[in-house]
Amino acid sequence: MQEIIELINKAEAQAAEIKANALAKAAEIAAAAEERAADIEKLSEADCKSLREQIAKNAAAEAQRRYDDEITVNRAKAAKYCADRLKETDKTVNDIVRRITRGSR
Repeated sequence: MQEIIELINKAEAQAAEIKANALAKAAEIAAAAEERAADIEKLSEADCKSLREQIAKNAAAEAQRRYDDEITVNRAKAAKYCADRLKETDKTVNDIVRRITRGSR
């Protein structure tokens, strides 16, 4: 009977030791996981900042490209408009010059 009690006590001691080791290992794993999570958070923040900057840079470049395209198109329209108006004024100017030089109305 004494042997059985000793075996039970020994088994309980081993179980307590296994439990203590498991709790220590769990604490180590949890600490490592928290460290890794903090590292991942820092990396994610850096990645997000970099991505945000890249998106803003791309958006600014796209806006500048669209602006330049619009300016080019509208300059061409303005030049055509000026040329058309000048063509129309040539006839009137020539008529006025003719009247002045010939003295007629």
